Amino acid sequence: MSQNPVTLHHPSFKDMMNDVVDFGSCCECGACVQVCPHNVIEYIDNKPKQTAKADAAFDYCGVSEGVGCDVCASVCPRLWPRENHLRDAVFQDQRPYEDIFGVFRNIFVARTKKSDIAEVGQDGGIVTALLAWAREQGHIDAAVVSAVGEQDKPCFPSPKVVTTYDEIKASAGSWYTYCENNLALEEVKERDLKNVAFVGVPCQITPNRKMAHIDPSFLITDKKKAKIISKQREHLRGYSDRIGLNIGLFCTEVFTPELMTERIEKQMNIPLTEVRQFNVKGEVLIYKKDGEVATIPLQEAMAEYQRPECKHCGDFSAELADISCGGIGTDRATVIVIRTEKGEKIWREFEASGQVEVESISENKRAWNILLRLSRRQRNRIPEGPVRGGSAKGLAQYSAYEGAIIATDKLNPEKVPADELEVRRAAAYEEEIRPEEIVGFMAGNPIPGDPGAPPPGEKRKLPPPLTPEQGGASPV
Repeated sequence: MSQNPVTLHHPSFKDMMNDVVDFGSCCECGACVQVCPHNVIEYIDNKPKQTAKADAAFDYCGVSEGVGCDVCASVCPRLWPRENHLRDAVFQDQRPYEDIFGVFRNIFVARTKKSDIAEVGQDGGIVTALLAWAREQGHIDAAVVSAVGEQDKPCFPSPKVVTTYDEIKASAGSWYTYCENNLALEEVKERDLKNVAFVGVPCQITPNRKMAHIDPSFLITDKKKAKIISKQREHLRGYSDRIGLNIGLFCTEVFTPELMTERIEKQMNIPLTEVRQFNVKGEVLIYKKDGEVATIPLQEAMAEYQRPECKHCGDFSAELADISCGGIGTDRATVIVIRTEKGEKIWREFEASGQVEVESISENKRAWNILLRLSRRQRNRIPEGPVRGGSAKGLAQYSAYEGAIIATDKLNPEKVPADELEVRRAAAYEEEIRPEEIVGFMAGNPIPGDPGAPPPGEKRKLPPPLTPEQGGASPV
């Protein structure tokens, strides 16, 4: 199945509100509200809401339907291009391996050697340890994380911008309720932090990549002057320009607040103030401050408390991150997937610091098998929705050049003569290299030994874990 690219490129505010929010696939990341240049939408009840004109329809934006904008829709992770359509744009030819869990350079298992972080960290404590080391070494100015602070309700984190060792350590652990980390980028901008690490689940990494890679020529319209284009471009690129490292977290789903307030606090009689940490290992594990561990069957938690928006996500392992991390199938250790040159470079320095111990993925066959199964299950579970939602089979990779051509074709040459068009293009691109041709990138090598799809009726056989020579170990 293929789609006419004109129907997919340059989605509008109206498309986003109808095909995502009204359809029910909005992941609540808040990125659309974050990048809106004209204060048309606000984040209300965990969803974007048009508040600029009270008597207008929920899908009406006067700027979108006037001079044109739609920066919000261009970064939405639930509109095409989705994760699997952005591989060419994000990785280009730097993709030695590529399979069901995305592009990767290395996959292995690691744990921190720092006892204070290991004590409070999730699984191997790697994300917390990496952030603390990177901040101490000056590789980052700060980190965007989720954490439960003094002003937050127990077990309900909020987005935080952390800069000190103690702040980073206090953000350790996962709470399995949704926290809209993208909204913290506003504080990053206000504090003029220029190089931050962003930690988020897959649906939060994707809008960051779209901010950075969607071709800005869609901002050029017949009616719009260069000054407005410059303002809109700043909102499209301004936040992602401040992100130096994207760290993605494995995620199948998060739970609704009722898991905490109804199931745990009321039915299980566990005050949320007494909960120290959560984990999911075939069941929901509730670690209490007194040392006891209570459990909830995972199937029950998923059936009764799974956030419905999560069913529209096909990305288990944060496929667009620089480094992806998760605690599947391990004992107090973290599965690490290095995806980009940037991720490899910082990992090499981190491991060389002596603060981390590593194991090859072949020593962790159970973790490898779970990664493959969960990645495939999640990729296949997305319900097919509106065309622009990007969930249909056979959709093409995103091409910046194709987007630029479509944007140009929409312009009326009588209204936008060549010299004026160049002024507007300069405002849209600034110092950015403009796409000059459609480029086809070589796909990465598939997992060695993967038997592929089984015959009908037969169970899929999983390939063996990768050897170090195949990327199955640390790059160091």
